[in-house]
Amino acid sequence: MFARLAFAHGVNLFTAAMMRAGCASLIVALLLVARRTWPRASRRTLVGTLILGVFVVGQTLLIQVGVKRLPVTVALLLFYTYPFFVAIVSSMLGDHRLSPSLLGALALAFTGLILVLGVAPDGVDPIGVAGAVGAAVVFTGTLILTPRLAPDLGAPVRTFLMMTAATTFLTVLSVSTGNVAWPDSGTGWIGLAGLAVLYGSGIVGLFLLLPKMGPVQTAVVLNLEPVFVAMIAWATLGESLTVLQMAGAALVVCAVIYSQLRRR
Repeated sequence: MFARLAFAHGVNLFTAAMMRAGCASLIVALLLVARRTWPRASRRTLVGTLILGVFVVGQTLLIQVGVKRLPVTVALLLFYTYPFFVAIVSSMLGDHRLSPSLLGALALAFTGLILVLGVAPDGVDPIGVAGAVGAAVVFTGTLILTPRLAPDLGAPVRTFLMMTAATTFLTVLSVSTGNVAWPDSGTGWIGLAGLAVLYGSGIVGLFLLLPKMGPVQTAVVLNLEPVFVAMIAWATLGESLTVLQMAGAALVVCAVIYSQLRRR
């Protein structure tokens, strides 16, 4: 909802991405100040967080390529193949067993997403597909590498350094290419502010919980995101939900609950 307001009133994708990352960095900074903690990291750890920041930027830009060249629902569905990638890579690294129950939960959630998004195969573009799948691969790398590249840092400090690096990269990229476009109305500013705060809160929550849940379980739970987006659009924008979409949402919720129960 906030994204639609922002984009309808002059904001472009680069500006939105820059502000989202900046707000996430600010939120974690406030958390660190409240805890009276300040980032202290070795040079090696700083390099690790810079790499993670590059991953965040790469995922942001690649998904934009997918959304620009494909129907949004197709781009989102291709991006949400990342739980499969996370499960496979985690299994290869010995972090998590690729069990039939896990594969079943992932397949069930993916089937539900197909129904929720109402995907049709029209307008498929190879570059768009490469962008959306590339974003899924890069996000997989982010989830897998986050605990590895900066293992000596607590989650809040690591998230702060990573999102600050991403903000810096996005700001330099946006300014140097002339892709900064601010809202042209008060409504646009409300949309941009809402988008930045909600994304910032969500991404901070993700990286704070990642060490507790692990990349695989985190990826499974994140399948709920499109379901909540559809529900919010139904509640606030008046968009209708078909019986198939509601059934798909139920499948995703059941898959997430099942995966969490199996984990215990």
